[in-house]
Amino acid sequence: MKSKVALSRFSTILTVVVFGVLFIGCIATVREKPAFFCLLAIYLILLISAMLYGAAYIKVDADHITLGSILRCKRISMRKVESAERFQPTMGAIRIFASGGFMGYWGIFREGDIGRYYGFYGKASDCFLVRMKNGDKYVLGCKNPDEVVSYIRSQTGG
Repeated sequence: MKSKVALSRFSTILTVVVFGVLFIGCIATVREKPAFFCLLAIYLILLISAMLYGAAYIKVDADHITLGSILRCKRISMRKVESAERFQPTMGAIRIFASGGFMGYWGIFREGDIGRYYGFYGKASDCFLVRMKNGDKYVLGCKNPDEVVSYIRSQTGG
């Protein structure tokens, strides 16, 4: 089962604004080499980071949960999953090393009620929590979270 990650309106606007401002900044400073190359480097770093880590899709099968970005995939073994349940992260989550809306929400967060977790979602309303047997937590989100949670539960008994 594969499901796309839908970005929230805030994430979409933030992503477009950041890329737009940097693009316009590059055009405006094209004759000033140091400023141009500095903005271009920032633009490329953000673009590559977004393509490597930005939430694009979640794929679940009998063996793995796959977190897919444009350029890479992270696989979580289904054998290591303890449970899955619907969960809605709050906007009060602390970003430890994460994106708080740029190309979705991805990275390491900390929240009062569940502690530290890895986030990979586009909208808080589409999220679910996957607890691992070793204590790790993943807050994932996709267009059909109820079906994905049901499938994970059927595979793990949790």
